Amino acid sequence: MEILKKFLIVLLISITVLFVPFTCPLTVSAAQKEFHVTDYQVYVVVNKDGSAIVYEFITYDFDGEFNGVFRDIDLSGTGGIEYARVFVENNEGRKDLRRDNSEKPGTYTFITEGVMAKLKAFEPSRNESKTFIFEYKLLDAVTKYNDIAEFNRKMIDTGWQVRLENICIKVIIPEGAGTEDIKVFAHGPLTGVSKILDKTTVEFTVPYVDPGTFVETRVLFPPAIVPDARKIIQKNALEEIMKMEAELAEEANRQREEARRYLQEQEEKRLKKEAMFRRLRPVGNILTAVLFVLWFFIITRIYLKYDKELKPSFQGKYYRELPGDYTPAEMSYLMSSGTLNPQDIMATLLDLIRKKQLVLSADKQRKKGLFGTKESYSYVVSKNDNAPDIKLKAHENFLIDWFINDIGDGQAVSLEEIKEYVKDRNNALHFKSKFDNWCAKAVSEAEKLNFIDNSTKKGTILGVIIGLIYLAAGILIIAFLYAPFAAALIVQGIILLIYSLTIKRRTAYGNEQYNMWLAFKRFLKDFSNLEKAQIPSIVLWEHYLVYAVSLGVAKEVIKQLPLVFTESDLNNTNLTFLYVGNYGRFSDFNNVFNNTFSSVENSITKAIEIANSVNSSASGAGGGFSGGSSGGSGGGGGGGAF
Repeated sequence: MEILKKFLIVLLISITVLFVPFTCPLTVSAAQKEFHVTDYQVYVVVNKDGSAIVYEFITYDFDGEFNGVFRDIDLSGTGGIEYARVFVENNEGRKDLRRDNSEKPGTYTFITEGVMAKLKAFEPSRNESKTFIFEYKLLDAVTKYNDIAEFNRKMIDTGWQVRLENICIKVIIPEGAGTEDIKVFAHGPLTGVSKILDKTTVEFTVPYVDPGTFVETRVLFPPAIVPDARKIIQKNALEEIMKMEAELAEEANRQREEARRYLQEQEEKRLKKEAMFRRLRPVGNILTAVLFVLWFFIITRIYLKYDKELKPSFQGKYYRELPGDYTPAEMSYLMSSGTLNPQDIMATLLDLIRKKQLVLSADKQRKKGLFGTKESYSYVVSKNDNAPDIKLKAHENFLIDWFINDIGDGQAVSLEEIKEYVKDRNNALHFKSKFDNWCAKAVSEAEKLNFIDNSTKKGTILGVIIGLIYLAAGILIIAFLYAPFAAALIVQGIILLIYSLTIKRRTAYGNEQYNMWLAFKRFLKDFSNLEKAQIPSIVLWEHYLVYAVSLGVAKEVIKQLPLVFTESDLNNTNLTFLYVGNYGRFSDFNNVFNNTFSSVENSITKAIEIANSVNSSASGAGGGFSGGSSGGSGGGGGGGAF
């Protein structure tokens, strides 16, 4: 049962170690809002006067709550912007947003700052998709030369916050040209494609564009179809443009060829790697299977040799006398696997009273209340001037000095004084420090009693080494022998590492004492049901009660005392802390002391929290995109959501 409990604890910790790093980022991501642009359609209608009306259909996929979107349009290289309008479209249809500086839902703002036109649409959205339509007119968007006219503009700007997907740009020119008169070029991602659809329409498509990347579209057509264009340069430019585009196309094709070679090399490597996988994976799987099975033998062996408690010779249900001659704090160290708690202070204090090193007195007090006068007792612990000369343990002497000299007046201390003492923050921290020192002294002395088997450290070291070997083996087998099931070895390594750090067992003597104390505890809980002849005297019971406090059964024992002992027994003058007029006052003293220590603990916790707090205070007939830029207008704008 004990190994099953420990195994379940280790397994739970291991699962936490494995999966928390993966779940935490998911939790953080869920708390953030984000958006995607899943479709970006642009239509550019070129007019005979060289202006261009642009229609942008941008589909946003919102994850979270947003107030709207914005679009910055770079006007450089144009004659400016004549107007701008914004629409929004979803499953319910299309609506026209109203230009208004109120920033209310259903409105948009439009301002021009230098060469940047800024549109901001206020359209609240939450976990939904919407298409925003931006319509605007660019003046002098066409440059007219003697031998050619061109529309050259970066239609996708570099200032977008997110990746843009499914981009399609169509440029529609005036009628009057044949397909042989039109040439198209595009610059940006080499995954893009440009083509001439008919006598008036050209198209540019790109699967996606990342932030910081532009898409530049260049369309050449006869100057005669834009007779009223105002941006005129009196020179022949076609030959120069074609030369530039040939150079850009050559560089782009060189990059494509390098990319193709790289992909071919990677494919060859992948095929070789797969062939190696097929050869080595069986070896990795066999090695994984062997190590997987071996792990169960190893962990069982470590448990049996270093962690399994030795079988005690004592097998009785009850033990009717004290199993050992050592202090209650030392007994508590054995029973709680090396830790002490505040009730061990109480037990030690009572033991010092029983040893007549201290004296407990109860002073009757009368307090007036709403319902009359109420009697209560003030408990005082003082030094015994006639104390017998016996050798005390270091933690016992420390407790006397701590309570009597440090908190009290050097002669005595009341429980009320202890409670008042720790109300001060500095005193509470000092009290906590003293308690830690007392625990350290008691643990140091308990360690000398040979309760804990120190040879188990060998098991811890062995388990840690083998656990690290399993971790390394799992990683190496996955990396070099391509056996994914070797991940199980990593899990086994983590479990073994954690388990090894929990290895701790008692010596044969310690386990014998442990089981006898458990039997003694059962005796304390059930003694009133036993035969009278089997029950020790009341004086001896006073000694037992000291250990009952640390064992956590003092209340049960006190309730049973009047069922077994007579009033005369309970008023035996040889008693110490039990003899304070009658046994009931001890119960009262026990409650008062526990309440006092609870108050102490609360004060310590609050003081620590305060101390740790932060102070206030090429040809033109279409094809793939080229790299670089042909100097088209715009490109500095962008968009996003808010």
